[in-house]
Parts: sequence; structure tokens; C-alpha cells
Amino acid sequence: MSKSTEWNKRYSSPDYVYGTEPNKFLKQELSKLATGRLLLPGEGEGRNAVWAAINKWEVTAVDISQVGKEKAMKLFFAHNVEVNYRVGNILELNFDEQFNAIGLIYLHLPKKLKQTFAIKIAQLLAPKGTLIMETFHPEQILRNSGGPKNPDYFVAPNELKTYFNMLNIVSIETQEVYLNEGAHHKGKAMVIRMVATKE
Repeated sequence: MSKSTEWNKRYSSPDYVYGTEPNKFLKQELSKLATGRLLLPGEGEGRNAVWAAINKWEVTAVDISQVGKEKAMKLFFAHNVEVNYRVGNILELNFDEQFNAIGLIYLHLPKKLKQTFAIKIAQLLAPKGTLIMETFHPEQILRNSGGPKNPDYFVAPNELKTYFNMLNIVSIETQEVYLNEGAHHKGKAMVIRMVATKE
């Protein structure tokens, strides 16, 4: 099963499987910044994009799932906001602009793609831009509160520092948090929260 087929199947539920509220860490960190152009790779059903657009960000969302986009567009319509939503692989898409902020919220990739992905994200970040990331810590694989079950899709804090060594790591922390983000992110979870900036 291809990844797009897998995510289309997950998003085919009538419910918003990760809820319609934004990720708390992304909301917290974006609220500290002046609004501008925001990129949200792996945005799925649009929960982060709709909040950001309501709060005056110029949002570009990307996901491999057409079904995810269709549900997101319903959410955007209900809140009367506009979001540029592109369906495709972020590594294969071309962009005409850089972004003042990029939010990487639970975007899981195999290890062989992580460095290429980090380089692409750094290129898309505008000078003085901010990267905000929340992902599962490798210890999360033993829990049932969300995340992949393949260890290849996890990343450790020291690996993140290496992958994103072209950026200034402002903070990187491992935390146990309580997730309440729809049916697939629910309960105590071990996460990594990182903020980085570009010179």
C-alpha cells in the first residue's frame, strides 16, 4: 500500500481523526511571532492551517492525501478562511517563495529521507525565519497514544541536531505530554519539541 493510499484510507473517516484544534506547541510558538508566510508540510485534515489562517497567517499546506485536502477544505470553508493547499510529496514540489515560519507537526519519514528533508526545509525557510517542530520520541513506540510502530520513522534529539545543523537550534526538549488530538493522538506521550531559526 502506498503512503498516499494509506493516509487516504485513514482520512476517509467522517470524523477528523486528529481533531480540529491546532497542536498546542505550534499554537504557542506561532503566537510569539509576527505573522507572515507559513508552511505546514504533512497538514492532513487542516487543523493547524485553519487556526493559523484565522490568526492572519498566509498559509500553505502540503500533504500526500487528496482525501485529507478535501476534509481540510471543508474546514476552511466553515471558518471562511483561505489556505493554499497542495497535494504531493514535499520533497518533489517546487515553491516560488520562502516562508517566515514552518511547522513540522508529527511528520514521520524513514531515516533514509530525513537528511534530504531537513535540507529542503532549511532551504524553504526565509532568513530570520522560525522552524517549529513536534515529533514523537523513540520511547513512544512502546505506548499506544499515537505514532508509528516502525522504529525507522522515529528520530532522537541528537539526530535532529545533526539533521538541522544548518539552523540555529533555539531549544530542543523531550517532554511527556498528554495528547488529546482526536482518536489517533490520545493519552500520555513522549515527544520532542524543537524551535530553530535561520540566520
